[in-house]
This record gives sequence, structure tokens and C-alpha cells, in this order.
Amino acid sequence: MEYTEIQKLTEDSIRKEFRKNNLLICTVPYVNSDSDMIISRFLRVVLVELNQEKLFSYLEYAQNELCMNASKANSKRIYFQAKGMDIHNSADYEKGMIRFKKDVFGNFDSYKAAHKDNNSYVRIRYENTGDFLEIEILNNSPMVEEEKLRIAERIKIARKFESFADVLAHGFDETEGAGYGLIIILQMLRKVNLDEKNLSFRNVGDSSSTLLRISLSALSREQGYILAEEIVSEIERMPQFPENIQRLQKELSNPACTFESVSDTVTSDPSLVTEILRIANSPVYRLNNKISDVAAAVRMIGMLGVKSILYNFGIRKVFEKRYNIRLVKEIHEHSFHVALMASFLARYKGIQSLAEDIYTAALIHDLGKVIISSLQTDLEDKLEKLCTEKHIPITLLEELAEGYNHALIGAELAEKWDFPEKFIQAIRHHHNPLGADADYKVIVYAVYLGNEIFYFNKKERDFQDLNHVVLQFFGIEEKNKFMNFLEELKAEGLSLSL
Repeated sequence: MEYTEIQKLTEDSIRKEFRKNNLLICTVPYVNSDSDMIISRFLRVVLVELNQEKLFSYLEYAQNELCMNASKANSKRIYFQAKGMDIHNSADYEKGMIRFKKDVFGNFDSYKAAHKDNNSYVRIRYENTGDFLEIEILNNSPMVEEEKLRIAERIKIARKFESFADVLAHGFDETEGAGYGLIIILQMLRKVNLDEKNLSFRNVGDSSSTLLRISLSALSREQGYILAEEIVSEIERMPQFPENIQRLQKELSNPACTFESVSDTVTSDPSLVTEILRIANSPVYRLNNKISDVAAAVRMIGMLGVKSILYNFGIRKVFEKRYNIRLVKEIHEHSFHVALMASFLARYKGIQSLAEDIYTAALIHDLGKVIISSLQTDLEDKLEKLCTEKHIPITLLEELAEGYNHALIGAELAEKWDFPEKFIQAIRHHHNPLGADADYKVIVYAVYLGNEIFYFNKKERDFQDLNHVVLQFFGIEEKNKFMNFLEELKAEGLSLSL
């Protein structure tokens, strides 16, 4: 199917096409953010049909990176031809690659027409052969020797790395524009029981072919997860909640408790009073007049609301005694902004009955990040930088870093502290929303999207980075609808948190 046709396809029509022949083929003239979203839909449909949707994030990055490399190869031919250089000549190749990335991708709009005029294409084939899933990416520019050598070099380097931390510590030649790309792909394949033997590069006539061939039996193996030894030890040493918080939680669980008795207990801790008044006056409750009386705040928030606040308050109490207070406050401030946006999403979707749970889940979603940022500051900074530069989900990078996934770490700590399952799920899946159990997906979706909107407004995410299924759930899967939603957030007075 050509680009103009595939833009109109729904997931149902893609699914029917794949079921008919166990084959899907789509063709685009070049790769950009729009085509990434389209081919990601194709991949998701294929994996759902094979009951392997859990592999989507890994294979999506691999597919999109390989498609981009194929498109760049076509752009390279156009560029070299325009500059009067011979791409087959080693000296010309080295000279041309010095400015290729800046000249072409700093002004790609001017190259779009050239791609079409040259009949350039990137063609993606998905085929279920019975034993294998084949994802082949073709482009009509055969590889030259320099390109073959660079691919072989990266594969050779990738074999040397025992961990993703080793990858981060290594420097790479960025003139090709791919940089870490192929090496990260190979690291991801290892996470799903695959390796470089499943990936091949070759010339086929007047085209270049990249083939990812995946054994369906290998796909069926379950992947476990591990936590680094220092993280496990840190969680084991973590104290329980402060006694006054436990006492108040116990009181709130008593059917005979009253607003007056709860207010009396709350007032014994000035910092808890401040927290309750802050939340009572936040946009979550949309009050016309500011509340300054703790008893009135407790009545307005309700017993369940106060109980929810205690989770976040207790975490801060514990963390501020163990870790850098500035770091704890910084992550809490981020979480507070996310909570405001997530609770607004609940109102937007008409699920206000879950607004308090969503707000609380968002407040505590990053508790694992405090631990990692305290114990592995350099690693966390490198992962965040790579996430922003390469548009790779942070959860994938953390899983590649073996044992330093902040969402899993936070969930482990939440389990130790006997948090309700709805909050454990929100913490564990706030970067991987499709992994949540069906009973908790609404809470997880809201927390995930509130978090992503925060980074989108900091220009650390692009629209195509956002999970399409979650956007569909909230009815903002098209970019214009999403941008209109952000305007509504601003109109609600949440612009300061954006």
C-alpha cells in the first residue's frame, strides 16, 4: 500500500488485511514523525494478532530507527548528487558526511520534493511465515562499502558490551547520524531473547534490505525483571511510615471515626496541616474561596481524600530524612504538577469518581526516581539525556540498564509499605501504560499522560512519542485535538504547571 492509502486506514482494516494473507506491506516516500505513527500502528496490529503486544515498545524503537536509517540513506544519495560528489568514492564519502546531517536534517522540508521526484521509497513488509515474524525494511539505495563497514563496526562494538551502562560510557562516531541507534537496537533485542543473528543487512538488486527475523517460539518466553543489589538493599533498609501517619491511617479505617477526631489528629502535625490545606485549595477541588481552616478542609476533602494524601505525605517524611531534601522537593514538585494535569484528565474524560485516586497516584508515581537519583545520579542523568535526544521511552532505557528501572523500584517499595494495588499499578506502569491490569488502566492512563504532558511542555517529548492508545482513550489522538486540550488546561489555570 502506498503512503496516501495507508494514511486512511483504520486499525480494523489493517487487521483484516494481515489476517487475509499473514502479510502487510506499506510504502512511504520518506520517514518523518507522521510516517512513524502510521508504521507504529501497523506493528501494533501485527503484534496484537500474534498475542505479543508486550514487545511493542522494544520493536517499535527498532523498527522506527531502522526505517529512519533507510530514509537517510535515500536522502544521502540525493545530497551527494546535488553536491556533485560520488558516494562510491571513499574520499568523497568522508567529505560529504561531515555536513550531511546538518545540511539535510536542518532543512528537510526542501528535500521532501526531491525524494518524490527521485521516486525514493522506504517499504516495510510484515509477514507471519508460521515459524517466524519477518519485518523487512527496503529502500531503493543499495549500500556502498563505507556504509557496510560502519554497520559491521557497530555490530562488532555491540558484542563487547556486557551491560547498557557500558554502552553509555562509550563514545561513538555521530557523523552518520545513527550514533547509538543500531547499538541500542541490539541491546533491546537481547532483552527479548534475540541478538544480532536475527538482524541482517544486504543489497537486493537496486535496493537495500534490513531484515529482522524473529522466531515466534522465542517470542513466547516470558521475561522477568531484576533489581540491582544495591537497590534491593536500600529497599530492605527503608523504614516504615512515621508513627503519626500510621496512627491516622488506622483511625481513618475505623468506621466510627468523625471529621472532628481526624481534624484533631491532623492538627498535631503542622506540616501535615500545610499539606492538607495546600491540596484543598488546589485546582483539584476547584474552590471559589480559599480555605484556611483545617477542619473545613478535612470535611471538603473527605475521609478517603485525607487517607490518600497520607501516602504522599508519609513518603516525603521518610525520604527527607534519608536523601537530599532539594532532590526530594524537586521530584515532589514535578509530581504535584503531574497530579494536577492527571486529575484534570479525569474531569475531561468524565470519570470524576476516580479523580482523587488519580491525583494521589500521580503524586507518588515517581517515588522510585528518588532512590535511583540518590544512589546512581550519573546513570539517571545519562538516561534522561538519551531519552530526550533519541525519543526512546525512559522505561526501555532503564530496563536496558539492568536493575535500575525507577518504576519497578517504586512499585517494590510501595508493596513493602502495603499500598493499595491501584497505586502500585500506577507506579509500576506510569511509563508503560499498556502493561497495567484492566481494572486499573484508567488510573494508569491518566497518570501516564499527565506525566508525558509535563515533559511535552518542557519540549522533552514530541507528539509522536505519546502512546496512541492512551490518546485515543481520552479522545485526543489527533494532534490538533491534543493541542486544543492543552489550551483547555491553560484556561483552567494550570498553565503555571506546564
